[in-house]
Amino acid sequence: MRITLVFVAIAFFGTPSSVSARSTSDQLLLYGKDWLAGYGVDVFYPDIGPSKGEGYVEITPFCGYAYCYQCIELTTRLYAERLGYISTNGRLPDTVSIPNDLIDMINTAHEMQGLVKKGAVSVNDPEAAKFLPFADLSYTPNGGTTPPHAGDLIIYTYRIPGDHIMVVNRVAGNKIQIVQQNIWTQTRPAIPIPDRLLDLVESRGRFYINNAEGWIHSPRMENLITPASEKAYSDPLLGVGTWHWDENALTITMDRSGAHGLSGDEGQEASTRLSQQLNNAGAFAITSEPFARCALINAAVTVAGDMRFTSSFGLKGLDIRIQFTGDTLRLRPHGGKFDNQWITIPNARCGWEGNPV
Repeated sequence: MRITLVFVAIAFFGTPSSVSARSTSDQLLLYGKDWLAGYGVDVFYPDIGPSKGEGYVEITPFCGYAYCYQCIELTTRLYAERLGYISTNGRLPDTVSIPNDLIDMINTAHEMQGLVKKGAVSVNDPEAAKFLPFADLSYTPNGGTTPPHAGDLIIYTYRIPGDHIMVVNRVAGNKIQIVQQNIWTQTRPAIPIPDRLLDLVESRGRFYINNAEGWIHSPRMENLITPASEKAYSDPLLGVGTWHWDENALTITMDRSGAHGLSGDEGQEASTRLSQQLNNAGAFAITSEPFARCALINAAVTVAGDMRFTSSFGLKGLDIRIQFTGDTLRLRPHGGKFDNQWITIPNARCGWEGNPV
């Protein structure tokens, strides 16, 4: 069945006379602990959806950061409660009415920061104080060279530029998974759509999402969601190794016996087994398990047929780097002529579903 999504911009912020408590008729559709590596916030939809042909709900009671259920309420609450992005009014600056206004907010924050550094404006200036909390945010227009990462905010267009916003939850090759509020199907009764997949296209080092204006990135997000230390794994064939991920990639290390096992007849089977183990351990919290499994199988195929990764060539260990965007697979041998050098493997890109791309 084909699902049609429609959204329209509304006044997300204002100066409400009072801050209303969230309604008891909320649908809590996604717990914060279940997305963004456990650091998300709860995702709410009203109990009753749109009654007309639209795929959104009109203005609702104010919930502290923005109007309840609206798309920007979710993103503002996430960035305020998890990362500390709060203006002097306790939410976003009053200049923000729709998501697209966040672009100007970031530009103003950068300008204010520059003026403060020059001594032209005091850090205590009321106007500067509104924007300085957001000065470390960056904005990449659609088609930029910086890909979206988990925790980034996608500014999206349905009817007018930038009338919707959503959070990147997972990134895997040719797709991203997003989490959102206030998007419904146009079927009746309307069904909430708290998460969905968007195509991510890379061309000549530039990244594109259809209908997106661009994406907002916070350097605080990586510090929040990245594991503090390496985690261990153990496999009958691949031995003992470690894994660790950051916002760009998952890195898996193995010793000489593990690299030898990966290159053997059972290497691809061991890759699938390792993928299942890592998935159960939370290694793929911000990417797709089929995507990572595809990359591990490609690693097994590569080391089996490339002398740079064989024990006879002096190999003492191997690092596998699965990059969430761009070239999927990079390998770093330890020992031999290419000791400690990252080697990008051509024709080894994988997609969200585990398919070659």
